[in-house]
This record gives sequence, structure tokens and C-alpha cells, in this order.
Amino acid sequence: LTLAAADTQGDPLRPLVDASIRPVLKEYRIPGMAVAVLKDGKAHYFNYGVANRESGAPVSEQTLFEIGSVSKTYTATLGAYAVVKGGIKLDDQVSRHAPWLKGSAFDGITMAELATYSAGGLPLQFPDEVDSIDKMRAYYRQWTPAYPAGTHRQYSNPSIGLFGYLAASSMKQPFERLMEQTVLPGLGLHHTYLDVPQQAMGHYAYGYSKEDKPIRVTPGMLADEAYGIKTSSADL
Repeated sequence: LTLAAADTQGDPLRPLVDASIRPVLKEYRIPGMAVAVLKDGKAHYFNYGVANRESGAPVSEQTLFEIGSVSKTYTATLGAYAVVKGGIKLDDQVSRHAPWLKGSAFDGITMAELATYSAGGLPLQFPDEVDSIDKMRAYYRQWTPAYPAGTHRQYSNPSIGLFGYLAASSMKQPFERLMEQTVLPGLGLHHTYLDVPQQAMGHYAYGYSKEDKPIRVTPGMLADEAYGIKTSSADL
């Protein structure tokens, strides 16, 4: 047991959490996990294993994990903030907030359809060759929908990514700045980041590949908007 785990040994919730988590750790060879349970308004923390196999740093409430596509809920919150502040309306045409998309398919697609993956068949990921802002804009301009907007739902990083990108630009700010300086502090999240600051890097957990090699999220176009959040159980 880690020290943190030992500290919660007497918690009446521990047997239930252990029974749920320990088999998962074993089955998937997960080196560490942090669990936060909110019961009757009180947070209970349960920490397992290590955040870094090389250093042996134990998982704690401050350990930062990449939450992947759960980040999209934060992007949706930023979009809601932009709606409340008057930057966008959900039924606005996308091209209203992107002059570079005038005359494209996005003249007939709404911001809500971007946010709900129903723009008409945007793919799961960008093609590998889309690796710059100019190439991203060119990709969207030439994209042809497979379905009429609003008729099919297809999970897509380029869809929610463009929604977040344009919602932030409607507020005259880059997405990263608006998220880290306005949205996250406004939600009381003080251990949640897009770019992990140097002073918090010691808390940043690694994931591990099937070959047990340490890995972290791969940067990509609109990654911040689609899958870039790192957070700790203290902020859950």
C-alpha cells in the first residue's frame, strides 16, 4: 500500500472502491490510479500504485492524469460561456465566425451541429498531413459532407475541435488562454491544465504502452480543444 492508501484504510468506502478498482488495475496492468468519490457532500480519495514507474512516485490527489476525450466536456463549457457572453449563438452558421469558410459547406452548418458531431460526417481524426493552421483551414474549406447537416451523428475531433476554436476566437482570445485564465479558474479548478506548468511537472503521470514504454498524449491539430486536458482527482 502507498502511504495515501494506508491513510484511507479505515474509510468505510474503501472495500467497495477496492473491489471495483483492484481487478481493473490487474487486468489492464495499470501502474496507478486515483479515485475520488463524493458522498454526502464530502470528497473521499483513494490512490493506487505509482504515477511514474521509473521514479516510483506514488499516485496522490495532486497527480495529473491526461483525461483524453473527457476534455470535450470542458470545450463544451467554454462554448456555453461564449454563448452567455454573446460571442456565438448555437444556431449561427459556422462560417459567420470564420470568414475563411465563406462559400464552403460550413455556410449550411450550425455551431450546434459542430458541437454535437452532426455537421455531416467529419472524420474521427484529421488526416496526418494536416499539421498547420493553413492546412487545417484548407482541409475544412475543401471538405464535402457525406450527409445533410443535422441528420447523422458521427464522433469527430475535427468537429468539436472547430467548435471550440471558433467559440474562443469569437471572444477575441486563443482557446488555451480563455480556458486556462477564465474557464478553469471560474470553475474553481486550480490543478487542471492544458499546458502543465514546470512547477507541476513532478505530478504529471505517464501512461504506458503495451510494450511498457512511457507515453503521453500526442500533440496534433486542435488537440487542446479535443483531448488536451490534464487534471487531478483533487479537482474532480
